[in-house]
Order: sequence, then structure tokens, then C-alpha cells
Amino acid sequence: MRLNEFGKKARLLRMELDLSLKEQAEAMLISSAHLSALEYGDKKLNEGHIDMAVRFFERAGVPKNELAALRDAGAKSIESINTKDMSADARAMVYAFARKLQENGKPPTGIENWLKDRK
Repeated sequence: MRLNEFGKKARLLRMELDLSLKEQAEAMLISSAHLSALEYGDKKLNEGHIDMAVRFFERAGVPKNELAALRDAGAKSIESINTKDMSADARAMVYAFARKLQENGKPPTGIENWLKDRK
């Protein structure tokens, strides 16, 4: 399992401030297990979670630029797709599609045509 961007940033901030996952979870009114699952992408992160995490770190004295970075990391994590339960072939297709999209800014012609035909 790998931490998502939100999880990486939140854990880094906790380590820098010597705060625990439990302290953050309690401030966010969720269990430690739930917070950990959010950080790993096993549970769906939402704007409310991000807002509560930002408030927790704001109260701990984290600078505004770091709070903005946490919010950005949360937004990236919301936008991610959980491929954990996909077959290896399906994951490979998702990653290949995403790479092509990043490289070209649009899907390959064959995929574009397939998407148009589905409408």
C-alpha cells in the first residue's frame, strides 16, 4: 500500500510537529483507522475531511503556505482513481491511458472515437 498525496503531506506535518495520527483523527471526529484509510486511499476522501485536517494543522501553528500545500495534496488525492481492486491488465490499461493523456493532452484517436460512439 502507498500513501496518497494527502496522506504523505499530513504524515509529514504530523512528524514535523510531533503529533500523532490519533490526535489528528480525534480532532477530525473520526477513528484513527478511518484517517489511515483516507491517507492510503482505501476510504474516499472528501472536502470535509480536507477542511478538518487543515483546521487541525492550523491550530497546531502550521504556516499558511503549508496549509495550502495540504489542501492541494487533498485535491490531488480526491482526483485519483483507486485501482487496488482492478486486475493487473486493467491497471496497466488505466496507467497507459493516463500517460498518453499527460503526454498528448488528449486521448489517442481510437479511444476518442470509442468515447464518441458511446454517447
